[in-house]
Amino acid sequence: MADRWVLVGGGVAGSVVAARLAAVGADVILLEQGVDGATPDDLHEAAQVPGRTMPGMRAQRVDDGPYVPYTSGSGLGGGSSINPGFASNAGPFHHSHQLPIEGQGRRQRVRQQGSRASVSDVYLRNSGLLDRIEVRTEATVDQVVVEDGQARGVALSESGVIEAHQVVMCAGALVSPAMLMRSGVVSAGLGSRLQDHPSVALRYRNNEGLPSATCDVERSGAIQIMTTVVGDEIWVVPALMRPSSLGVIELDENGNADIRFQLCQAEAERALLADAVANLVAANAHRESIDAPEVDEVSDWMMHQVASVTPVYSHATGGCPMGAVTDRCGRVNDVAGLFVVDSSVFPAVPSVNPMVPTVQLAETITNRWLAEGLVAN
Repeated sequence: MADRWVLVGGGVAGSVVAARLAAVGADVILLEQGVDGATPDDLHEAAQVPGRTMPGMRAQRVDDGPYVPYTSGSGLGGGSSINPGFASNAGPFHHSHQLPIEGQGRRQRVRQQGSRASVSDVYLRNSGLLDRIEVRTEATVDQVVVEDGQARGVALSESGVIEAHQVVMCAGALVSPAMLMRSGVVSAGLGSRLQDHPSVALRYRNNEGLPSATCDVERSGAIQIMTTVVGDEIWVVPALMRPSSLGVIELDENGNADIRFQLCQAEAERALLADAVANLVAANAHRESIDAPEVDEVSDWMMHQVASVTPVYSHATGGCPMGAVTDRCGRVNDVAGLFVVDSSVFPAVPSVNPMVPTVQLAETITNRWLAEGLVAN
């Protein structure tokens, strides 16, 4: 067997890593639980395509709160196939990327000729590299096969074991940590530093006739505000982009991921988001409200929304933080041949939408592999 790399997850990071490895002639198998293929340009329609999200994903968003559905991208391109593609840079990884950017400032988005483009579109389909990669969609990985401190491959749900010299987890912050745990990996910090951008949606009737393609964003300090049209509604969505609260991922008694974000634990966080909601209630008083609080109910309404409503912003990071679970090359401590390259390695959530930082992370780590001679062709 040649020096084979098996990648678990074909989302944002997985698409980049697969392309970079294939470009230097590595033997690459890319395993993705979801589907392949184009998705509608309307991002709200895209999220309804079967196989483009993970069914049954649930998370607890605040201490002692209910477990609510959590939208997590699936299929080739992952979250980039169903998100608006906002393209701000932030965080410790600033490597250049290949994504086409249109617009200016905070309104920069990943788009080609006015249409959405996923990371897999750019790095795989449009690059000519897809034919060099063995891609298996609708392939569910149960665990990494680890023997004597060495990754030997992955076990699939229905089709046995795929052997490999290197296994790279690219399944995202809500899957990679749990899969390492199920695989018997023990590492201090595994499952820790889980974060997200707390967000709530103020909903108004679209009496203004705003087009369905409306998706705008602005920023005021730590608060980002997205305005979008969903059906016949206008959603005004403030999100706290610099949270400090930390959550955790563990395994429940059935071996499934127990995801607990523990959002807005700090009073300062709650105050920042509540102030933003109050300001937006005043600014949108001219609109017909569907679900927005009265001025004297802002704090209670906001925390109920954070705790109990499926979030608009699904920006989970952490669980395999670099410096604790992995080194600078994404190598998992004490397991040779096992790497993590996805949003789970961020020690803190980026203060912008994390898609572009995740692409830059994947570019940075694959560059480090090449510099250290880890990739043989």
